[in-house]
Order: sequence, then C-alpha cells, then structure tokens
Amino acid sequence: MSDWSEGLRAALESGDADRMHASLANLPSQVMIAAVPLLAERGQQCVAAGDFAQSLVYLTQLVEIAPDSVEWLQRRARVYLHLGRPALALSDAKRIVEVQSESPLGLELMALAYEQLGEKIRALTTYRRMIGQEAADEELRSRIATLERQLLQEALTKTPDPDAPTKPSRASPPSVPSVAFDPTSIGRIPTSSSGNTAMIDGLNRHLRRYSDLQAVGNTLSRIEDPLWMSTWDSALRSTKDQNVLFVGSELGVLALRAQSYGARRTVVVEESVQASRISSGMIQKNLLIRWHAEHSHLLASSSEDERRASFEDYVKGANLFLQDDRDASVSFARLIFANLDHSLLGTGIVKAIRKHRSQCAPDAQTVPRKAKIFAQAIQWTYPNSAFQLQQLNQLRWSLFPQPLDLPADAWVALTEVVNAGEIDFANFSEAVWPMSLPIHSSGDMDAILFWFELDLGAVILSNSPYSGLRCIKPAVQYCDSSKLIAGERLTLTVHLSETLLRFKAEPPTLKKRTDWLPSWYLLMVLDAERNAAYEAGIRRALDTDGEKTVLDIGTGCGLLAMMAAQAGADRVFACEKSPSIYRVGNQIIAANGLDRLVTMINKDVRSLCIPADMPERANIAVFELFDCSLIGEGVLHFLSYARSHLLQKEAKYVPKAAKVRAVIIERRVQNLWEMDLNLLNPFCFSSDFINVDAKHLQYRALCEPFDVFSFDFSEATAEPHEFSSRVKSVGRGIAGAVLFWFDLQIDEHRWISNSPASASTLHWKQALQFLPEIHVDENSQLPISASHDGSHLSFRWTAGEVPKEAFSKLPRVDPSWLREVTELDAESRGLLQHCLDHPSEYLRVAEVAQCFGVDPAAYGLDPKIAQRFASIFFQR
Repeated sequence: MSDWSEGLRAALESGDADRMHASLANLPSQVMIAAVPLLAERGQQCVAAGDFAQSLVYLTQLVEIAPDSVEWLQRRARVYLHLGRPALALSDAKRIVEVQSESPLGLELMALAYEQLGEKIRALTTYRRMIGQEAADEELRSRIATLERQLLQEALTKTPDPDAPTKPSRASPPSVPSVAFDPTSIGRIPTSSSGNTAMIDGLNRHLRRYSDLQAVGNTLSRIEDPLWMSTWDSALRSTKDQNVLFVGSELGVLALRAQSYGARRTVVVEESVQASRISSGMIQKNLLIRWHAEHSHLLASSSEDERRASFEDYVKGANLFLQDDRDASVSFARLIFANLDHSLLGTGIVKAIRKHRSQCAPDAQTVPRKAKIFAQAIQWTYPNSAFQLQQLNQLRWSLFPQPLDLPADAWVALTEVVNAGEIDFANFSEAVWPMSLPIHSSGDMDAILFWFELDLGAVILSNSPYSGLRCIKPAVQYCDSSKLIAGERLTLTVHLSETLLRFKAEPPTLKKRTDWLPSWYLLMVLDAERNAAYEAGIRRALDTDGEKTVLDIGTGCGLLAMMAAQAGADRVFACEKSPSIYRVGNQIIAANGLDRLVTMINKDVRSLCIPADMPERANIAVFELFDCSLIGEGVLHFLSYARSHLLQKEAKYVPKAAKVRAVIIERRVQNLWEMDLNLLNPFCFSSDFINVDAKHLQYRALCEPFDVFSFDFSEATAEPHEFSSRVKSVGRGIAGAVLFWFDLQIDEHRWISNSPASASTLHWKQALQFLPEIHVDENSQLPISASHDGSHLSFRWTAGEVPKEAFSKLPRVDPSWLREVTELDAESRGLLQHCLDHPSEYLRVAEVAQCFGVDPAAYGLDPKIAQRFASIFFQR
C-alpha cells in the first residue's frame, strides 16, 4: 500500500478532523476523483451518527473536487446549519442559486441560513421567491405564515428613518426619465387641473401614514434634547390653575408636566393616530404610578373592585384627558403647540391653532405666542482643502428649506443678521415682508440662512446657529448663486402663507434643477480629519521610485484623485458611477488644472477592464467606500474585483487595513421630571443598525470595547465571516444594543477612528444595533455573535446561550407599529417598481412628489417624509 493510503487509513481511524483534512488534502487528484463514492459514503455515515464535524471534512473535499456540484454544496450547507455556522451555509446556498438559477433547494437553504442568522425579513423574502415553483407546497406556506407571525411578535422590522444617511446603491440603476424642477413654478404647480387628482389623493394617503409614524420619531428626538425640554419646563410653570389645551404634547410628557404644576384641566389633542395612542398609554401609566404611591397604604386591604374604583376617581380628579374624552363646554386659557421643526410653519402650526382656537377663551394665550424671524445671506465654503470645489454648489439645492447640519466653518456670512419680521400665531395673516440686508463681505450668495425666536410666555426659545439646540437646527433656503458687493444692500422679500415661509431674492431663483446631491456627501467632503489623513497617506504611498499609477475607486468629485495627482502620481484613473457627481467631478478636476493627470470614468469599478478603460494595472489603490459599519457600501466586493482585474499583485492600498470594534450598551429612555418614560422605548427600536452620534446619545456601556472583525485590504474578500465571544459585563443593567465603529489604518504611520471615546470629529459617527433586552449583573458573561456577508454586518445574542429568565419582559416594539411599517414598506416597493416599469407614470408621480416637497404642510405631510419621497427622483 502506498504512503498516502497508509496515512489516510491512519487519519480516518484517528477520528481527528484536522488530521483527516490534512491527509485528504495530500491525495493525488486522480485518486481523489476515484474516491468520491467513498468520501460521500463516509460523509453520510457521519451525518447519520450525528458527527457533523467529521462529515464536514469529507464534504469539503467533495466540494473542492466538484465546486459546482449542487449535491455536495447542499449537503455541506445543511451540515453548516447543524453546526450553527449560518454565514458559511448561506455562502454555499448562494452558490447553488448561481449554478441553478432560482433553485428551490438553494433558496430554501438561503432562507434557513437567514433564519439562523436572525435576519427574518431576508428569510421571508427568500421563501417568497419560491412561491409559484414546485416547492411552493403547504410546508412552505406554513413557514411563510410562521415567519410573518414571528415578525409581528418579535418586532424585527425597520422604522422609516429619513434622518439616517441613505447612500445610493453602487449597482447600475435602471434607466429612468430625467425629471426637472422649475423654481418659478412654486405656488402654481398644477394639482387637479393636470388630471392627477386620484393619484395625488392616493399618494397623499400613503405618505400621511408614513408621516404619522415619523411624527413619533420627531418627538422622541426632541424629548432627548435637554435644552428643548428644560425651556418648555420653564414655560409650563405658569399653567397653574388654568385650563390648558395641548395640540401635540410630546407624547403626553408636557401635559403630565403641566398637570404636576397645578393646571386645573388639561386636554391633549394628537393629530397623529400613533401619537394619540402612545400619549394615552403614557398618561395612564404615570397616573397609575402616582395613584399607587399615594394610596399604597390602602391597597393591601382593598378588593380589586375597590382599587379599580379608586383609580378611576383619581384619574377624574387629575383632570387630564385625551381629545375624545374632553368636555366641549370647557373653555381653555392656554393653547399649546409644540410640534415644531426648523421651517417653523412646515408642521402646520397655523392650521392647528386656527382649527382649535374656537375652543379657547377670547383672551386665551397661544404658546408659542409669537415668533421673530432672523435671516442673513451666506456663502458655502470648503475649508481645509487646497482644491477649488465650488462646482459642487450646482448640486446643492432642495425643494424645501433644509436644516443646517454642517460644521461652523462650512459657510460664511455675507450680510448682517436682520429681523425679517414677527409672526403672531393667534392673529396670523398671509403677508409679504420687504427686507434690506447690509452686505459686509463681498462674495457669492449661495443661500439664505434663517432661524426664529419663539415667545413661550415666560421664556424665549431660539434655534439660532449658536443656541445649542440640537433637535431643531436653523433653516437654509438655497438660491441661484449671485455676486454681493460689500457696502451695498441685498433686497429680499419674505412670503408668508399658512404653511410656508419662503424668501425671494432679486433676481429670483430661475435655474432648473435635475440632480440633487445627497446630504451625507457634503459631510464627507468637509471632513477635515479624514481629508488630512488621506492626503498624508497618499503622499507616503507615492514616495517611491518608478512609475506611479493610481486607481481611485468611487472617486466622487475627485478629491482623493486630485490629492494623488498633486502628490506626484504619473496617472490617476478615477471611477464614479453617479452621472451627476461624475459630471461635476470632471469640472472640478479641470478647474484645478489636473485634468491632464486625472482621467474620470463614469462606471462602477466592477465594469472597468484593461485596456479599454486603463492601459495597464495600477500599483496604488485609493478608496473611501465606507459607511458607519465600515463594509456597508460594498468595499470588500469592489476591492476583490479590483485586485483580480485592475491592480498589480504588489499594489499599495490607501487605506491599508481596518478593524470593527464594539461595546454592548444599555440604551433606554427611562425617566424625566419624575415620569416613567419606558413606554417610549418600543418606538426607538430598529431591526437593522442605524447611524448615531454617540456624543449626543443617552446610553451606558456595560462592557469594555472589544474587537469584532479585522480586514487587510490587500487580501480581504467578501466571503461571509462569523464572530462569537463571551464578553464580561462591567456593571448591572439592561443590555439591549450594540454600539460599534471602526479603526482605519491609513498606512503604517497612522490610524484614525470614529470611536465614541475619541475626540474625533469624523463624519461617519457610529452604528447602533438594537437586540432583545436582557438583564445582566456585574461580571456576567454576555454571549455575543456577529456575522457579515461581505457588505451587511449584524449582531445577535449567541443562540441558546442566554437563559430565558434573563430576557426583559418589556416589549421591544409595538405590534401595531410594526404592522403599519411592514404594510407601508411593501406598498412603497410596489409603487416604485411600477414607476420604474412605466416611464409615463414615473413622470406623473415625480410631478406630484414636487408638489408635496415644495409645501408639505399644505398636504398634511411631515417635511422629512415629503423630502425623502421627492429625493427619489433627483438623486442620480
């Protein structure tokens, strides 16, 4: 018997999986092919005996012999699932679907892997792909029904978050008609006359449901702003002995506070169905807590009926009611409206006050009573950059004034601040105010910056750029760029309608718009720390002899490509998929005199080839393809293609490497002003991670930071990976989320990090993923797992390692909220697909989107929802 056969027999008899694997790997290829039946038999015997680890050795060899064999791939995937390694099972299942398009077997294994990963929405979507095939039997339908039921019960869905950065997919978009916006049409965009009445009504109902949900999210962000809440607290002190009508009460919080200050009678009207339901729960729960505290000495001796009657009497005595319970004969001395945003009128404050004013006494005070409007002209700047980037301004516009959420040095004032006028909410009338602003600095006016001071009676609330208010920023209204000369005056008019405050310059804004720059892009370009680190790293990479050819992957406006050209690159090839950003990038490179060295290519990097796009392989790769989770933009996929087709074997990479780090936290809204706010936590939840700024996040770390995944960009692939660990807690608490970030190694000399503990101002901020909540003690072992499929990273509690009694009994999300979101998202996907399939419908819907985007409150829509809907048609 030959040496290899003796070694193989000994290895098989040893039962050592590693030894068997090494022995099989040494077999001659012709012997391996002949040994397929034996390997298959051995693998099956191991499965029957429950020895999945040994079975995996045989199946892996079979897959290596025949990498496209559906039989071996599906067997190995099932073994991976038995071993609790779903990411690897998912990889095999996806390969099956590649080999046999829409294979029911492959789809089933994909769905099972997604279920084991805790990604129930993806599992459900995959099962639904099997409907209509032979596999669509009763068992499949039962699985789908079970998943749908679990999603409702476990709340694994995603609340719409218009504030989160929404980066466009880097896959090629379908061909759609170009949509243009004519700013001269503001105020006269056709509605019913265009024949779109039914469409407008249908879309309006759909977006109103989203607005209903968004109203709760807006309120939660305000509740967590200390300055906002402390200012309202001061304003509510004067409600003692008064009848108060709240139109919106910050989910019952302000109404409860007024009642604690001695308001005689308090009634809450919520325009949002969801907000009304939550406010009801908040009020009932906190009144119950107060009643229990005041009557605890009697509870033990009282019957159930006596306790119920006592609580009902207590609620009546509290004189705190929702709108359906109010007495129409009561006249109110205060009408309070707190649902405000940066645009002031865009949330419908005037309409709400007019609607409810009839229930108030003639001399009733409206809160806010008045608002002073302040404005100045500004110019955009691009600080800390050696390059001219003003061409980006042509993509900086919006249908509706946007909140100013940029660094303080990203703009300069060209005029003095002027008080544009004062709004009296109780006696509002439409008006046109003339304005004259003294110009103190020459420059190009790019926008009007405006803000307000609210008179809340006993206190003034301002959202000026320097106020410190986080939840409501100043507003920016974009305009066509025009020259201003120091010493002269700028003439404007302010147009007030019931739902809109808009500035009109002379000459007026006339330029038609077709492309819209995503808001996240500016934060990236203006990131001084990121830019300095990249510039230094690129210079060091180019500090070498020989010809230097650079590939800039996802170049955007060409900033990193220009850094490379200026640092000594012989040639730079810069690819950018977005047609609009590519067009502007070309202009920027030419304006900086670098078009001889930099070649822009309007393609996804995975469409590039040699020699059609590049004459030869590059020896330096530059890229910034990161979201807050590091890999969410697909950097691993793009680099894998570039290494295989576009880069030299010994190419340098800027950045060089990265690692994802995390900490398990307690993230809860719990108490404010001696109120219990725990009922609000189910409405903070999201099933996928969200982008947060930990510096302004209320949380408590329950462990030390730990490493999760590491990537060397010269060799990292998009293959799925898993991570598991038992992390020791550093205190007692309720663990219910993972806060994670990344450390980025630019080169051997420098790392940068968006860690919440660093002094960094990097634009990426951090990622937050919610988990089922568990109670932990100090020095507990927290079993945490993570996985990624090359672009999506997610965390979960390790299956079976958390005792059932440790899980919190408080609900993680509200079922009716979940049901509404699920239905809306499904309707939205269907609507958008219909538009893409029918270009004429696409144009009609785009016209309606502009109507909504210009004046959201006129249609009863939340401005964020209206803007998000409109942006679909302008971000390319």
